[in-house]
Amino acid sequence: MQTLVAGLSPDAAVLLLTVGVALIYYELNRPGSILPGAVGLLTVLLSVAAVGQHGVNMVAVALILSGVALLTLSLLRPTPMLLSLAATVALIAGLRWLPKYSCCTAVHTGVAVGCGVALGAGTSVLTRIARRARVNKGLDY
Repeated sequence: MQTLVAGLSPDAAVLLLTVGVALIYYELNRPGSILPGAVGLLTVLLSVAAVGQHGVNMVAVALILSGVALLTLSLLRPTPMLLSLAATVALIAGLRWLPKYSCCTAVHTGVAVGCGVALGAGTSVLTRIARRARVNKGLDY
């Protein structure tokens, strides 16, 4: 396992993180199909371990967590689309600068943008659908 984690580039780790989160979203959308959630969790843990091998920039972690917090806020209450855009930009910047030593092991901009947009826009769409479902059921106003 140590060799597998050490052999992953930061680009591959960010791609694995995105795929893992997408699988977890799939599991949350269709509860009971255990395999996607289990594989997603394993993939996320593997990507976190791989990024940890390269060193982690704490500013990037703060950016990612702020993006996640903004997206979570949109689940709890109606928010403007600009907030989702800001969360997506924070995710992109955080993923881009995630490795601590960016001179040798950087996440390429295209990978960071693709994964950040997939996570940010995908989460934004899913939270808006969940919010609308809660309103339709009379749980929220």
